[in-house]
Amino acid sequence: MINCIKAKLTDRVTINTKMIAMCPVTNTIDNYSVTIEYKPNCEDPEGCQYIELKSLREYLDSFRDRLIYHEDLINELLKTIQETCDPDELRIVLNSEYMGMRYTIELSA
Repeated sequence: MINCIKAKLTDRVTINTKMIAMCPVTNTIDNYSVTIEYKPNCEDPEGCQYIELKSLREYLDSFRDRLIYHEDLINELLKTIQETCDPDELRIVLNSEYMGMRYTIELSA
């Protein structure tokens, strides 16, 4: 589960990280680089909502032994972040490489 924190306004946040999941076709490790870009929701007078990084890391690590397709992974990430922190804008880019092929998918909300 991802947690949110409240802090003062910024225009945009970009998080770059890596994660691992398992390929459901080959049962091998899929290594990903992930970029999460978002504009925080600032409707609350107490502050804007930001993704708390420790909980994000733990959430991404929970995929380590999961069999999941790239497309399902990116959709789950987007849905979880939307439901938790309700950003005004959200874009996720997921990159992986397999047998010399670079595979990039993007999803925005």
